[in-house]
Amino acid sequence: MRKISQLAILALSAMMMVACAEKKEVPSPEREVEVEDPVTGIMSLRDINIEDTVTVEGRVYRYACTMHSVDSLPAVINPQGVQYRECSVNISVARGEENVFKKTFVKKDFAAYVPEDFMKSSTLVGVNYNHIKADDHSALYFIITLGDPDETSELSCSFELKVASNGSYTIKKAQNIETAPISTGLNVDPKEGDA
Repeated sequence: MRKISQLAILALSAMMMVACAEKKEVPSPEREVEVEDPVTGIMSLRDINIEDTVTVEGRVYRYACTMHSVDSLPAVINPQGVQYRECSVNISVARGEENVFKKTFVKKDFAAYVPEDFMKSSTLVGVNYNHIKADDHSALYFIITLGDPDETSELSCSFELKVASNGSYTIKKAQNIETAPISTGLNVDPKEGDA
């Protein structure tokens, strides 16, 4: 009886190994940066949705950054001749139930900062919270990137959006950017820890 059980376990194990070996790895959708429309052949960038909290001047703010393709705008033809849908970026900031800031950005909002030919072949390609400013607890800082939508291209220009606690904002070309957290506890105001 014991030999039969061991043989059954070995046979079951062998069948499982064969089944696993035949199973094909499907790439995760998170890794795909671009999606082609099967009807038009126009490429779209994957949506970006980021939400988090941060402390500014001792008060907690919730922010949301989103980037989406916009079907109502004409397609962009990048330097490689590939058509892409335009993208827009929406950033909102709330303090409790109060909406402090909400704005949708499109590439024309950055026309004053880049050459006209660059504008024609680019779209908004990214948005994130600017964690390099984590030690500045006087405002919220975001990075919005305009560039060639081809993920292999390095043609891009990043902008820093500074949102004050009263909802006013400024835009300038970004110098030092870091969009990934450089340490934990970035949403804690150092003044709170000292009290």
